[in-house]
Amino acid sequence: MDDLTLIRRMHSAERPPSPETARAARRRLLAEATGPGARNRRVAPLPRSKRWVTLVAAATACVLAGVSWTAYRWETRPLYHPEPLADQNGPASTFLLAAADAKTQHASDGRFWYVHRVIGETVVASSPLRPGVHYTVQLTKDTYDLGAKTAKEFGTLPHEKKPSTGLRWDDLNVHVRPATPADKKAWETDLQPGAQDLHLTGPDEERGPFKQEGAELDFGVEDERRLPANPSKLRAWILNYATKFDHQPLREPDLYLFTAAPILLVDRVVTDRVRIATYRMLAGLRGVKTINGTDAAGHPGKGVAMRQTTADYGTIEWQLLIDPETGRLTASQGIVVKPGRKNSGLAPGTRQYFEIVKTAEWTNAPRDSLLPKDVTDPNWQPPMN
Repeated sequence: MDDLTLIRRMHSAERPPSPETARAARRRLLAEATGPGARNRRVAPLPRSKRWVTLVAAATACVLAGVSWTAYRWETRPLYHPEPLADQNGPASTFLLAAADAKTQHASDGRFWYVHRVIGETVVASSPLRPGVHYTVQLTKDTYDLGAKTAKEFGTLPHEKKPSTGLRWDDLNVHVRPATPADKKAWETDLQPGAQDLHLTGPDEERGPFKQEGAELDFGVEDERRLPANPSKLRAWILNYATKFDHQPLREPDLYLFTAAPILLVDRVVTDRVRIATYRMLAGLRGVKTINGTDAAGHPGKGVAMRQTTADYGTIEWQLLIDPETGRLTASQGIVVKPGRKNSGLAPGTRQYFEIVKTAEWTNAPRDSLLPKDVTDPNWQPPMN
């Protein structure tokens, strides 16, 4: 037997109080708490010096809390508010308002938003066989997006554990195409090397501007659903999102809107009412002009453009080509007007960044019919060549 057990047995356990004893104790406690003596009893006050210190400390805490809250509200206040858009009488405004009207006539809806794009970039490549030889090539690849308004509508993919709101995937093939006949001759001399042979990873998707101010519009699904369909409110919402991190006003808000807002026309799962509002918002920007352009596939089209000048990339003209009959964005591209330090090897007129929008539409087709086989069927194997 251990010592603790032996000692415990040597002492008799204390018996609990009887019910009568417990009731009597409760009566005495209640009488003491509610009797006349309790109401007249006063707690001894703190010395005057201690009371003064306590009051000062409490007041200081209140002031600091108020200052902190005021500073927080000041730092996070919206910098932009809805206001009337600029005069919309120029050719570019007229074109964009017509695109908004055309989109209104062709507005639609569906279970899924499906996008197929070809994105591309023009770069100067080094010959893998001949040191010191360079030529200009275009890199392109196909990208796809399938999205739904909610995770419930999109559902759960076979390889996932919970539902998501969409999926983006890229074609594994990166295509190489020489930019000019002279570039083609040099490329063929090297036996037509592919992107991997040229040590090129693929095109860099860039709509511009080269982000020197303003955040990427990388907001989530909940914000997509809350985007205002009013042009003035949409403008303020986008600019406030762009400045929510550093909280500094944009030096060129119109340039930011022209190059950032078109993401709503193709990439994001928003209602067509928001796309219509985007066109109307763009119609109120200054410095926009109309153009007749050609996309990377050689298709001519009409559109609008805005220029940006930086030390690194010189002057780039950002172009949006739009089908005036349907209000659909068909292509966007950045054309080198005057090269800078980082693109000095590209000649003026080069299409440095570009995308061709093959499809951007609402659809009610079955989800799995729009997704690649390796996503819908975990056991699928690509055919052997």
